[in-house]
Amino acid sequence: MKPSDLDRNEILMYMGTSQLDEELSKMLDSCIRELCRAAQPRTIYRVLPVVHKDSQVSIGGLALQGRDIALHLSGCENAVLMAATLSSAVDALIRRAQVTDMTKALMYDAAAGAAIERVCGELEKEIKAKYVYPYYTARFSAGYGDFPITQQADIIKTLDASRKIGLTVTSAQTLLPLKSVTAVIGMSHQPVKDARRFGCGRSCEECPYRDGCKLRK
Repeated sequence: MKPSDLDRNEILMYMGTSQLDEELSKMLDSCIRELCRAAQPRTIYRVLPVVHKDSQVSIGGLALQGRDIALHLSGCENAVLMAATLSSAVDALIRRAQVTDMTKALMYDAAAGAAIERVCGELEKEIKAKYVYPYYTARFSAGYGDFPITQQADIIKTLDASRKIGLTVTSAQTLLPLKSVTAVIGMSHQPVKDARRFGCGRSCEECPYRDGCKLRK
């Protein structure tokens, strides 16, 4: 991963600002370089059949709980279970800075947020190039809406992500390494209804989470 891979405006957004003075801007450049050196991105995914029954949905035999994920996958024949992580080295970099320099810690954390989004975006491109479906939903993660965060463990188990990419989940439902993502993406031959509502920034007026969305601040 190279510093040029990361969107600086996205990093600033995660930091809660639109601009920095010259000194802080140089510090951010340095933090981005260090973050990229530390990151060791790893990803894994599986494409599995989707079965809708009554108001519930399952993927490859894994029952997914909640009305929102069922709605998200409405009309989808298959779905992707995916996971991505930046590695424990990134967590260690952020932890060290939290002890010595909270400004740097904030910058590392923001850069890591942009980095994991980049990794997920590249994985999506890879999947879409390999599986040519006319319609894909956005990523939807456990913890969105009423899709319980406790299902992260089910996704990790189905992907064998602990063994294959070193991704685990604690009893408190925290992913380790921290800068990691698990998600579901629907695949369909028919237009997907409204799978982009949740946190994508593309249909804010319809999104049930718009009032608390960090992307709109």
